[in-house]
Amino acid sequence: MSSGRIGPDAARRALVGVALVGLLAACGYQPLGMGSAPTSRRSLVVEAIANETLRPGIQGVVGAAILRQLHLHGIVSGAEAGPPELVLAGSVTGYQNEAIAFSVQDIGRRFRVRVTVSVTLSRPSDRTIRLKEAILGEAFYTTGAGAVSTRNAEDEALQRAAQDLADKLVARVLEEW
Repeated sequence: MSSGRIGPDAARRALVGVALVGLLAACGYQPLGMGSAPTSRRSLVVEAIANETLRPGIQGVVGAAILRQLHLHGIVSGAEAGPPELVLAGSVTGYQNEAIAFSVQDIGRRFRVRVTVSVTLSRPSDRTIRLKEAILGEAFYTTGAGAVSTRNAEDEALQRAAQDLADKLVARVLEEW
């Protein structure tokens, strides 16, 4: 039968939890999306990414990674920010999936996925091109025991390659701002 009292371990854990929350709040920590908006928001519109490869759907994966990275850096994309300062247009121009390590039977076991995007960053107000270049993202994966696990590993590597590409692209966009 419980007497309604809190044991010493539970009280100690609760005290540590309260202290941790207080410490995080004191140092300015805020979960992503919970902070106040920056005073000077930068706006950029991302046009639909085209696909010039034979890999279906790759433009959606790359476009989503770019939008995530832009949002993470506080760059507004879309009509809610008013007229954009810059417009980003591009297309996926390359997809490579090449074996880099082989088994004794000469079967590929480790692969490198590379995704290349050709992008143009322009300022619509004066129609100047601020950036025009190809950016490469890459990731690695190891084959699984069967076809399904290998395909899943390749898809995960594509996601990581797209994120690598988005990191590089957003860094270049921020340099050009």
